[in-house]
Amino acid sequence: MKLKKDITFIYSDSAEQAIYQPIAEEAKKRGYSIRLTDDKFAKAEIGFYCQHINFPQFSKFSLVMLHDIIQQYGNWPDIWLREPWNKYDVGFLPSNQWVENWNQCSQWYYANPRLGMYKVGWPKADRYAGVDREKYKKDFNKKYGLDDSKRTILYAPAWENDNKQDDFVQSMLKLGVNILVKQAPFTPDYSEEYRAAYYAIQEMYELHKDIPQVYILDPKTNIFEVILASDVLVSEESSTMCEAVMMGVPAVSVSNWLIPDTNPKRYPECNYDFVFMTKKEELTDYIANVLKNYESICQEVEIYRKHAFGNIGKSASLIMDIVDDCVEGKNIRYKPLSPKKRERVPSNRLIFHLTEIIKREMYYNYNQRYKLFHKIYEPIRTIKKRMEGRG
Repeated sequence: MKLKKDITFIYSDSAEQAIYQPIAEEAKKRGYSIRLTDDKFAKAEIGFYCQHINFPQFSKFSLVMLHDIIQQYGNWPDIWLREPWNKYDVGFLPSNQWVENWNQCSQWYYANPRLGMYKVGWPKADRYAGVDREKYKKDFNKKYGLDDSKRTILYAPAWENDNKQDDFVQSMLKLGVNILVKQAPFTPDYSEEYRAAYYAIQEMYELHKDIPQVYILDPKTNIFEVILASDVLVSEESSTMCEAVMMGVPAVSVSNWLIPDTNPKRYPECNYDFVFMTKKEELTDYIANVLKNYESICQEVEIYRKHAFGNIGKSASLIMDIVDDCVEGKNIRYKPLSPKKRERVPSNRLIFHLTEIIKREMYYNYNQRYKLFHKIYEPIRTIKKRMEGRG
């Protein structure tokens, strides 16, 4: 296949743009034309995708990577049952954990990109791999008015709800530390859950904006820029915990903060072996103990970091090596991950998989692109939701 050096990166928010940025910069250096767009139906020569639901049929050649490092954690190891990658040409994985997940599912056709799966690392971390941490932190503190003599504790949750930010702030005020808050960039028009989180974030901002020790950052700030200036990260099940460990920063999960993406709300799915666990009632004492034993805890984090994450600082270059080979019609210079011997998908699993694909294609593709389909589909969908008690 003859391909032009023209890449389109499909994104839905600033976090996804940050994932792409190092790859886009590397592509520019190699003479590629690049475009970043939030049009999920954009036609492309080479399409790069990272969302949960994509439409690579609009690209001549397609590449796919994860939206975040703990994507679909509740459905591990087989995220591909709901988000198949066999419709893409090349797939990229960020870590040993993801290779293990894929190894458990690689016998199924839907988990295998056409030309292969590659472990390349997490490109979002590339530009921060060689940063002078001490100098960076001093510059960051000066920019935001933080006290150099104090430790900095960062709050970066997956969801804001039930006054979690206030739990955190009140707990940290007792410790005399710099308190950083970096919320996710929720948009109120995406879903009911996103709308609720968006307004909860606004409420927490008003509650804490005038407290001198609390520094609330723009949600669109690149999380790595904040992690590098922090000593500890506190969350519940956000991928920011993986990104913190990638940079050698201890991550703490509060196990009884609720997650509002189900009804009723659920407890966090967070049993990773690299995350420290506590409860909101014990958060003050727990963080105090982490700071007291900070050097030894950082040594634990470093052991996991070296085991789990590879190619830090080189991911974008590896990705573009693979793209170059595909564009030039050469054999890819790196060996892909080896899948298990192909097996027939069990009937119940296959029916669920195909049903999920059809539902998503109807709702996210045809329903949004064709007015006549929308007029017919939406009333049927509304009736179905009412019958199920969701309307």
